[in-house]
Amino acid sequence: MNFIGLAAVITALAMYGVARYVRHAKTAESIGSVTAIAQHAAEFYNDSDANQPAGANRDSAKAMRHFPAASRASVPADPADICGKRYQSAIGDWSGAPWIDLHFSMTQPQSYAYAFESGGSGASARASAIARGDLDGNSVRSTFSASVTPDESMTAKVDPTIARTDPEE
Repeated sequence: MNFIGLAAVITALAMYGVARYVRHAKTAESIGSVTAIAQHAAEFYNDSDANQPAGANRDSAKAMRHFPAASRASVPADPADICGKRYQSAIGDWSGAPWIDLHFSMTQPQSYAYAFESGGSGASARASAIARGDLDGNSVRSTFSASVTPDESMTAKVDPTIARTDPEE
């Protein structure tokens, strides 16, 4: 009888450990992805003045720096596609703006819906990479976001702090 009780306790602890490991792996997916999107957005911003008209002076070209256009919808667009399950995106999901400009796509099934927000130009430009997921299907979403802003030298920098809302929902 003691053996059965001990086995039950060990099994419960193992199940908890495995569930926590799976949640952590899914969280690592979102953090890695929003960081990659934000880094590519910073590169795009820093290189965007190279596309300015010939003869533009350096300061006015920097004033026209910008991030890629914001995404019209997240990938996947329907939150139900990632509600307690993984979504297998297609190449077409990532073939439009801003994903092409950000050199970002996912070939593996994903647990989060990814979006990109941006606006402004020059010193007032701002961008955010966002991952939203409902890992256990209970309608509570976890959200991770990475922000990108230009510094005083008009060079885009990724904020080292990832904003987290309900990270282990």
